[in-house]
Amino acid sequence: MGKGTATKAGAALILAAIMIFAIPAGSGAAATAKPMTASQPKTYYFTWYDSLPQDGMNGDWITIGNLDNATAHVEVFLGAGQTPRNTFDIGPHGKQVVSWANEIGGPVRVVSTSGQALAVTQRVIYRNSFNEIAALLYSNLDSSYYFTWYDSLPKDGMNGNWIIVANEDSQAADVQIYIGSEKVGEYQINPGQRIEPQFQGSIGGPVHVVSTNGKKLMVSQRVLYKNSFSEVMGYPQGRLDKAYFFSWYDMTGDFSGDWVMMSNPGNSPVHAQLYIGGDPNPKQTYLIGPGRSLTPFFPGQVGGPVRVVCTDCAAGENILVSQRTLYQNSFKEVQGTPPAGLDTEMDYGWYDNLQEDGFSGDWVMIGNQGVGSASADVYLGQVSQPDDSLTVGEGSSANSSLAGMQGGPVRVLNNDGKPLLSSQRTIYKDSFNELVGLPRAYTGELGPGTPDLQLLKINTYWASWSDYVNRDLSVDFRISNEGQEAGIKATLDSVRTDSGVAVITSLPEALGDLVGSGGYASFTVKYQIPNGVQSFSTDVHAHCYDNEGNEYYYPAA
Repeated sequence: MGKGTATKAGAALILAAIMIFAIPAGSGAAATAKPMTASQPKTYYFTWYDSLPQDGMNGDWITIGNLDNATAHVEVFLGAGQTPRNTFDIGPHGKQVVSWANEIGGPVRVVSTSGQALAVTQRVIYRNSFNEIAALLYSNLDSSYYFTWYDSLPKDGMNGNWIIVANEDSQAADVQIYIGSEKVGEYQINPGQRIEPQFQGSIGGPVHVVSTNGKKLMVSQRVLYKNSFSEVMGYPQGRLDKAYFFSWYDMTGDFSGDWVMMSNPGNSPVHAQLYIGGDPNPKQTYLIGPGRSLTPFFPGQVGGPVRVVCTDCAAGENILVSQRTLYQNSFKEVQGTPPAGLDTEMDYGWYDNLQEDGFSGDWVMIGNQGVGSASADVYLGQVSQPDDSLTVGEGSSANSSLAGMQGGPVRVLNNDGKPLLSSQRTIYKDSFNELVGLPRAYTGELGPGTPDLQLLKINTYWASWSDYVNRDLSVDFRISNEGQEAGIKATLDSVRTDSGVAVITSLPEALGDLVGSGGYASFTVKYQIPNGVQSFSTDVHAHCYDNEGNEYYYPAA
């Protein structure tokens, strides 16, 4: 799909977005990133830093990649102090690594005082395991966070489970923590301070951390599993959604466990379907009770991407999904990526495939969640030509592995406007780590200054038994605006098909206004499928206006 291009009203649509659907077998509002200016300082956070050898920590590095074409002035802080520990300039698409020996504390703040967008991650070596997480941008901080699960049972191999909560507001935060429906802690946290509670012998989910007086928090969960360490960031309530994606699923060989954790933080039961790879049929449909979590897994299954969709969430209802993996003697958890986290560009702070220092594999996984094939280019550091180029089929995954290369930042780009999902999967000694790539909204990088329309297919299904009998197939779409300027009066104009398939949805359909940087509208198209048809393609056309009345099309005209 192409980026929106300004044309005068009345211009003809000349491109088609081809989407091929397989017919499933018979069976029964995302957050909007706040616009920024290029010169506005940007602040990135971690809850904690620990390089004490007596804790088992063999290294803790803050990696900082400059994603801009201009030099970035950067300051790094530890704790509540107002004097930076480090100050430096990073050249265009350059990198910097910060490490402090024998230091412990938090939170960590990385500030781009000159306003350049950064890819900031924390890389930790704990005994024979490796863990990397991405910083959270200040504009994405929230007063309420979720995790799908908590487990401190020693019989499960868990040697510690801490919920770390830092107050990033200017006033004291009143904080409550729940595991499932039970309140397990209540605290007051002063500005710039944090708590690290454990709840011995507890297991369950979801976990909810909330500032009852609405102060901005930074929340993560740190877990010791056998001789490995894992950290996962809390999921801000404002970014909860009805659909989530993962790049891959593997429960074969050295992967002894792979759970897709589904949580319902709402007050009503909902249903969710889980898909692996290109199979149009869900692995299963799950009923998730209010305030409950489910933990399905699939022995012997490998493939991707993975998609989890709430099929009956009402307005204002959402789910949360994460993936928990056991590799040899290590444990790793990643949060699911919602549609707003997909982008034409995804970034990382660092890449290491030198096959030394304990690293034996580093793969950048790329999933295409857009319409038609996507061409993805991978850049490492300051190079002007891609280090690797791949073609990724619609709804498929591919991986890039750059043998003998090390450095950063890493950029995964698609110039066709396709929404990509990317993650970096690393093998270090006997441990496994996965890091989800950062889209522009999570790094502070500005999107186009005009409306920029992208189309995503969320789900394909029979809405009822009568629809199945009549072969009336429903397809849920989401059209989003990834530009900085609002898309006014978005309209679904037309949908065309082949193979004798008829569109029975009344068109055109008004979709409303799409605010910039992630604003979206969801819609459903219903198709009447003739007997014997197993797949078909469809062309979807839409348009919107900018504030001056210029018209923008999907796909680009």
